[in-house]
Amino acid sequence: MMATYRPHNSPLMEWVQTRGRLRSNKAMIDRNNLTGLVHALKSGEAVWFAPDQDYGPKGSVFAPFFSVPQAATTNGTYVLSRLSGAKMLSISMVRKLDRRGYSLHISEVMNDYPGEDKQIAAGYINKVIEREILRAPEQYLWVHRRFKTRPWANLPSINLPAQAALSKSDSWGNVSRIMF
Repeated sequence: MMATYRPHNSPLMEWVQTRGRLRSNKAMIDRNNLTGLVHALKSGEAVWFAPDQDYGPKGSVFAPFFSVPQAATTNGTYVLSRLSGAKMLSISMVRKLDRRGYSLHISEVMNDYPGEDKQIAAGYINKVIEREILRAPEQYLWVHRRFKTRPWANLPSINLPAQAALSKSDSWGNVSRIMF
């Protein structure tokens, strides 16, 4: 199997990470190397891809994810499916209760994947991810920033009247520091 990843900024750490990852993967493909990903899939390679990550606003749509009505969801699954024609399935591992190994769960091929509409496809893949997480929600990596990209981040800026802006002496700081 091959896997997608984000190269590390440090050349030394990149070497360490890649060396470790190649112990259990045939090859690593930069997540931004669309040509390489499509070529691998068209060649019949199995490629692991993490669609539960928030890759930012570019290449994402907003779709429901658990109780969050608009979670940034990568279009990567949709794009790879359309360009490669590869069959998709989900794979998850759940640590056994006795902590002595893992159970591997492999789904059937997603023959009902809605590959004609990226918005519907994003909702579909989020439901698949939810199903896998619910196998053992306590084992999911909830601390990663799955919801860092918000729909209002792409709204045009609003010019507030001078009296509406917070002054630098205000205890709340300036407008750019307000968090949602």
